[in-house]
Amino acid sequence: MIPIIKIFMTIIVFAALTSPALAGADTAAADVFKKAAAFYTQGKYDEAIKEYNKPIQEGYESGNLYYNIGNCYLKKNNIGYAMLYYEKAKRLIPADNDLRANYEYAESLIKNRQSTDSRSWLNRQLDKIYNPLTTGALTVLLVFLYVMIFAVLTAGLFVEWIKKKYSTIVISAAAVLLLISSYVLYQRLSSGQSVVLVEKVEVRYEPFDKATVFFTLYEGMKVEVIAVETDWYKIKRPDGKAGWITKNNIGLI
Repeated sequence: MIPIIKIFMTIIVFAALTSPALAGADTAAADVFKKAAAFYTQGKYDEAIKEYNKPIQEGYESGNLYYNIGNCYLKKNNIGYAMLYYEKAKRLIPADNDLRANYEYAESLIKNRQSTDSRSWLNRQLDKIYNPLTTGALTVLLVFLYVMIFAVLTAGLFVEWIKKKYSTIVISAAAVLLLISSYVLYQRLSSGQSVVLVEKVEVRYEPFDKATVFFTLYEGMKVEVIAVETDWYKIKRPDGKAGWITKNNIGLI
C-alpha cells in the first residue's frame, strides 16, 4: 500500500504545480492576449511573440498561448518553431480543431518528413485512446480512480453486499485502468520529444564535430532525445534511426 500512496501523493503534487496559481495570472494573460493580438493583426509577429512570451516567463501555461505563438512563427515561415509551439499546445488542448488544422498544414511544409512510426502497436493504440485527454485531465482521472478504489475498499469493510458483489470487479477494473493511465502519464512526462529548429542539420554517429554523418534532419521534424552528453543530444527518428546532434539545433517540447 505504501508505494501506491507515494504514487498518489506524486499525482497530487503534479496537479497542484500544473494548475493556475492565482486568478490574477489569468487577468494578466488576458491583457497580454489583447496586446499580442493587435500586433499580430498589424503583421508585427516578433512583437506579438514577445508579448505572448511574457506570461510564459512568469510560469503561466496555456494551450491557446502556445497555439498563438505557433501561428506567429508560421506567418514568419519559421516551420521549426511553429511545430514546436503547436506540439506544446497539443499537450494542453489536443482536441482543438483550429490547432489540428494549423498543425497539419505546418507539418505538410516539412521537407522529407518521415511517416514511419517505430513505437509498439500497444503504444500507438494507447496514444489514440488517450490523445483527447490533456495532461491535467489525465491527472484528474488518476486521482479519481485512486479515490474510487479506496472508497470501495472502505465500503466493503462495513457493507457486506458491496464486498460480495462489487468489490472485486470494481477494484480490479479500476486498478487496471489506473495502471494503464499511470503508464500513459509517465510516458508523457518523461518523453524527450523535440522538434528540429534549424533549416537542415546533419546527424552524426558520435558526439563530436568530425564524426561521420549518418543522416540529415530538416526543420520541423519531430525526434526523441534518448541520451545527453555535454553539448550533444542523441536523438531517434520515428523510424528508429539514431544519432548525435548539438543541443542548439532542436527544441524540447
